[in-house]
Amino acid sequence: MRKLICVAVAAVLSSQIFVCEAKLNVPTIDDLPVLSLQNAQKTACSRTANYFLRAHYKPVELNKDFADDIIDQYLSFLDYNKSLYTKDEISKIYQNSDKILDAVSKCDLSYPLSLYNDNLKRRFLKYSFFVDYVKNPVDVSEKGQVEIDRRKSPYFSSQDEIRKQWVAEVKNEYINQVLNDKTDEKARERIKRRYEAALGRLAQTTSEDAFSTFENAFATAIDPHTSYLSPEDSESFNDDINLSLEGIGAVLSSEDEFTVINSLIPGSPAELSKKLKPKDKIVGVRQEDGSYEDIIGWRLTDVVKKVKGKKGTKVTLEIERGEGAGAKTFSVELVRDKIKLQERAAKGEVKTVDGNKVGVISIKSFYTDLNKDLKKEIAKLKRAKVRAMVIDLRSNGGGLLPEATLSTGLFIKDGPVVQIRDAVGNVLPQYDEDAGIDFDGPLVVLINRLSASSSEIMAAALRDYGRAIIVGDTSFGKGTVQQNRPLTRVYDFSNADLGSIHYTIAKFYRVSGLSTQLKGVSPDIAFPPLVDDSEFGERSEPNALAWDKIAPSDYKGFLNVDAYVNDLTRMHEERIKDDVAFKIMKEDMARYLKLKAEKSLSVNLEDRKKLQQEDEAYRLNAVNARLKSIGKKPIKDIKDLPEDFEFPDALLDEAAAIANDFASLIEQKRYLARTTPIFTRFSVSSVAEDHKASSGIDRQ
Repeated sequence: MRKLICVAVAAVLSSQIFVCEAKLNVPTIDDLPVLSLQNAQKTACSRTANYFLRAHYKPVELNKDFADDIIDQYLSFLDYNKSLYTKDEISKIYQNSDKILDAVSKCDLSYPLSLYNDNLKRRFLKYSFFVDYVKNPVDVSEKGQVEIDRRKSPYFSSQDEIRKQWVAEVKNEYINQVLNDKTDEKARERIKRRYEAALGRLAQTTSEDAFSTFENAFATAIDPHTSYLSPEDSESFNDDINLSLEGIGAVLSSEDEFTVINSLIPGSPAELSKKLKPKDKIVGVRQEDGSYEDIIGWRLTDVVKKVKGKKGTKVTLEIERGEGAGAKTFSVELVRDKIKLQERAAKGEVKTVDGNKVGVISIKSFYTDLNKDLKKEIAKLKRAKVRAMVIDLRSNGGGLLPEATLSTGLFIKDGPVVQIRDAVGNVLPQYDEDAGIDFDGPLVVLINRLSASSSEIMAAALRDYGRAIIVGDTSFGKGTVQQNRPLTRVYDFSNADLGSIHYTIAKFYRVSGLSTQLKGVSPDIAFPPLVDDSEFGERSEPNALAWDKIAPSDYKGFLNVDAYVNDLTRMHEERIKDDVAFKIMKEDMARYLKLKAEKSLSVNLEDRKKLQQEDEAYRLNAVNARLKSIGKKPIKDIKDLPEDFEFPDALLDEAAAIANDFASLIEQKRYLARTTPIFTRFSVSSVAEDHKASSGIDRQ
């Protein structure tokens, strides 16, 4: 797509450095592919429908209402911001519900594929409009508005209205560039390059893209956690669950026409080479057999295929560093290896609170063998003689259900951890069968709106057993269980990888009998929310399953933690009443909600400069207030704050303080006296119905 003309100037790093001039070849509308279903996708379509329609937890009736739900989801993928189709065109699409049902039941995808092919042309015309528009000066002196988020807005009535939206959108992008210190010429060039690259990626669209889009519209019309995964997505999912992959160990992203290195994984070939840095651009890839490909303008998924590979094989990356005509390129040869994603593994640390040691364990996902890592971290913290622990489950989206059960079992003696109910109503409790307890001291679990699935199982079980106080924000609220199933079968004659599917096979319930679906796990002590609950959480998802409850399990609790909540809440509120960080978090959310309510943004440059000045003044005041609170000098400009600077984690610190308070209160009541058991068992079946908290989600 883009060719490099290079002149060698030096030999460095066992390779050559070049000064390069690059030119991007922009496709025409005639270069767009006409996509059709391939044989492998026909097989995948049939098997996907079989599982979704016959094995899903939610019964599916193939009627017009369901077809309309599929169309809703399909259009949300094809025209996310409602700026490509008129109201009349959308109405005609909904009149073809019978063709949508044929696509599901007969795998006749001719109609949805025709919509996808037409959509490629519409996106091509929009991006071409942007490219042409910025060839001339952009007038941002007139008053005007752009509606940033049109998901809930009606479709436009005419092409003229659509064009006005396009103009407003490109003006908004231009203003954003100018407000980020770009000159007029550089701002317009940046937008031009961005959309020329987007045009190039449209020309690289494959039948798998179209197939995946429709199959996921079908899937999410059933429930939001059912999905089809392409062969590439299936591989990525398996890497994530196992916390390992084979490759070079660089985290990549797309930036305009470039593939950019975001970060290097510690201990990986990329990091150990000492030749690569974040922000380096990969412009070419040479394989061990000598084959070379210029990957400028390529889609990220296609680049990843070329960079990843089997352990022990070699790959040479052509790297561009710097900007403009003076950018230099050089080659780096790497030997691929097995990469352990250690930054995702559970990690423990010791915090000192009022002279006391409190352990903190961060769990980012429920991956394979998490319980073993968690066991090791608990042992380390016990050797450090911590008096209490915090389990940090913030933004943990879940993972493997067995790991949720095994990990929770490290903190309880034995008994059911979660109840699973299948589509026919059978209830199967998942038990911790190990009578040992790795840590039996005071426990606090920290959650937020993005804590989901297995996170909610663990948090809810520890709360229901009376093992932990829950602090933070109400969790996501996903109380469903998904099964992962590859679509390829051992007796397939073709070597084609058909991808895989996730589909909901059950719902899970707390041992108290309450569902975590929709409602999530409620904290005993609430912290300021950091995300808008109307945008995040199961309740914001279309086609989410309903909340309900079942009979409680037969289980025995440990400590009546309800007796401590009032005192802990009082101590918490006293501690944070003048806390700067908590005050700013509340102000940030109030300000965000106010700006969000306005729905549109000015495309007048002077108006936007005023808004930027107000925003920078607000952020500068907030930053300086926080700097002062930790004993650091104020800054004069928000840009003076180093990019890698991080404020102390106020929420985690407060969770540790609550854990310390919890330990003190227990000591006061002699629960930690050596001559008596740490916890007094009590039956919780009588309080199960009164428990207001709920938990939620497991992803397999």
